[in-house]
Amino acid sequence: MYVIETDRLTKQFGNFTAVDQISFKVSSGEIFGFLGANGAGKTTAMRMLCGLSIPTSGKAIVAGFDVYKESEQIKKHIGYMSQKFSLYGDLKVWENIRLFGGIYGLSRKRLADKTDELLHTLDLEKERNTLVHSLPLGWKQKLAFSVAIIHDPKIVFLDEPTGGVDPVTRRQFWELIYEASARDITVFVTTHYMDEAEYCNRVSIMVDGRVEALDTPSVLKTTYHADNMNGVFQSLARKAIRGE
Repeated sequence: MYVIETDRLTKQFGNFTAVDQISFKVSSGEIFGFLGANGAGKTTAMRMLCGLSIPTSGKAIVAGFDVYKESEQIKKHIGYMSQKFSLYGDLKVWENIRLFGGIYGLSRKRLADKTDELLHTLDLEKERNTLVHSLPLGWKQKLAFSVAIIHDPKIVFLDEPTGGVDPVTRRQFWELIYEASARDITVFVTTHYMDEAEYCNRVSIMVDGRVEALDTPSVLKTTYHADNMNGVFQSLARKAIRGE
């Protein structure tokens, strides 16, 4: 079952084509890496898939909904975690969980249960009443991810979620991603850490608005005669004409 389907999806700003006829499908529960250098068009593409920007042309179905006609329904059935930390620093940990759970429409009882469950899972029970801005960055990121999927969405979009996080915390964060995938939540993730691309089921690499490569990490490394995903990325990025 596909939860994301795009067919020649395009976004233009005047004479500039930010996303140029991209086509791909993403399966339910898949961890899908969406890579590209700055200026490649991946953020613009992600905004269209999240229902935040209307395409210029092409087709896209996300969580069963059309990006042109049903963008509000898309927003209800996805989770999103931005590159910049997206919780409220002046609210306590439990208050953030309750706030976002309420926004996603969880019932009062379900929200109370989820709050206790997340605090236990993240080992934040002792930090229940701590203001979020006081937490270490790694804890903040894990909390933000858990809140993004508190409503069990079909898809969660992660925009460079581990930027600035130490390697140990990054690995712990990816364990949360694996757990979400095991629950059949599709994870659509952008990252600048090429070692993280190795953790994805499949990886797409954009260059100048187009999808230049899409396959499993092992196949991509074989195709581009690279020892690792950084080698694959560098090989493709050298083709780029435009920059940031």
